[in-house]
Amino acid sequence: MKFVQTLMQQGYLIEPAVLKSEIINKINSVDENILTNLILDLNPPKLISKDFILSNIEKLIEKLKINPNKKFQELVKCLSTLYLGNEKLKKVEETKKIEFRSSRGIVITEEYPTKAKKLEVIDFVHYFRNRFDFFKKLLQDRKLEGLTSIGKLYGNRRRISVIGLVYQKRYTKNNNLLLEIEDMTGRIRVVFNKERKELFEKAENIVLDEVIAVSGSGNDEIIFANDVLFADVGLRELKRSSEEAYAVFTADLHVGSDKFLEKNFLKFISWINGEIGNDKQKEIAKKIKYLFMPGDLVDSIGVYPAQEKELLIKDVYEQYKYCANLLGKIRKDVTIILCPGNHDAVRLIEPQPKFDPEISSPLFEMENVVITTNPSIVNIGRTKTFNGFNILMYHGRSVDYYMNQVDSLRIANAKLNPGLVLNFLLKKRHLAPGHSCTTILPYDKDFLALRTIPDVIVTGHVHRSAILNYNGILAISCACWQAKTPYQDKLGHEPDPCKACLLNLKTRKINVLDFS
Repeated sequence: MKFVQTLMQQGYLIEPAVLKSEIINKINSVDENILTNLILDLNPPKLISKDFILSNIEKLIEKLKINPNKKFQELVKCLSTLYLGNEKLKKVEETKKIEFRSSRGIVITEEYPTKAKKLEVIDFVHYFRNRFDFFKKLLQDRKLEGLTSIGKLYGNRRRISVIGLVYQKRYTKNNNLLLEIEDMTGRIRVVFNKERKELFEKAENIVLDEVIAVSGSGNDEIIFANDVLFADVGLRELKRSSEEAYAVFTADLHVGSDKFLEKNFLKFISWINGEIGNDKQKEIAKKIKYLFMPGDLVDSIGVYPAQEKELLIKDVYEQYKYCANLLGKIRKDVTIILCPGNHDAVRLIEPQPKFDPEISSPLFEMENVVITTNPSIVNIGRTKTFNGFNILMYHGRSVDYYMNQVDSLRIANAKLNPGLVLNFLLKKRHLAPGHSCTTILPYDKDFLALRTIPDVIVTGHVHRSAILNYNGILAISCACWQAKTPYQDKLGHEPDPCKACLLNLKTRKINVLDFS
């Protein structure tokens, strides 16, 4: 197409989905030059996506209206009908989805905006200000002696408390821990003395960019810490359903990889369908209502160096098609809840959007599948007398980072027990407190902060099964369905494949089932 060549010559890239867009094709069929000018008038990003075109349909129509040519006026009518028709269709489809989820006792209580936008410095400012304000309100409720803003500190030494975001962390020549924290009014240094072992060990778990409260003695130059408080999730009520039902948690299929353990996964499906196992196991399988899979359904393409040599299916469209075929074998009264991971064909930056309806269309066509964002909170088991369980789904890219970067987690060998990292994040009340632990898209609101406290947090990504309980919150790290790859071997990963976690929603008893 001529308009593609023109735009590329001017430094723009165009997603293949744009070329298949009915709207683009209709404008292009009338006048290619007009199409080029229309797109350029919208001040597009360097990568022109289908979402960008869809979000600017009304602007395109308004610009076309200006041209008196009969062909263009007919085009305006056509696009207006198409646009309004699509909007009506979307509303109908969304209503159907809500009715479907409601009939199965499912409510998506938190999904996150994932619309891409041009980033500016001010976006990061708003993002971190929102984070600070949120955690400041939480920490202010604690009894902090002499709580004040950093900018209001003065020269006389006294007992004080401040709330700040961690700007810097380092060790002095005497091996004391020195932090620099900041609030909206200023920045201050905080010292943790190594001789106070309990406090020092607690402070060593502080990470960059988290918001903490510090109590101690000091002035406007330095504070000598006596205590440090984290946001923490607090104690959670132990919920139990009045009806006996089960939820299953597993992740990281990596369909398309030559290391995908398909036979074992089919065995897992046969168990869910009540086709294998003893009478007791078959009876339990009949009561499974929910299957959670937080990400990496397919292995995708180009995720790591030389990955294409390790693929049985080299087309990502075919990978999703094959994945949907496998999931389609699961009985239809089991609701499958899916969110993407870093291997899936969506952007890496978090929060991640839902799967692309075009690339992974077979998943959207499945009658018993609910698709949400990464992260998200899904409420299950809700009835008139029970408000259900809030399940926080997060693929878990930050988990890998912290198990390597935090000394206490590394010493405790969190690589083999990733549940320790989940507990660590619950204490921080944030899924990715450090800005460098994963790639984050800054909004006016920090969507990775835990505003709603879940009953269960479930992750994948690190390919190891682990279950821990923190203050009444069940922390589940899911295993995978992929044998160790050469790339994982280089990184020192030890996968624990072919396992699923089975949770009884009535008794809260949880078991790890092995299908290896």
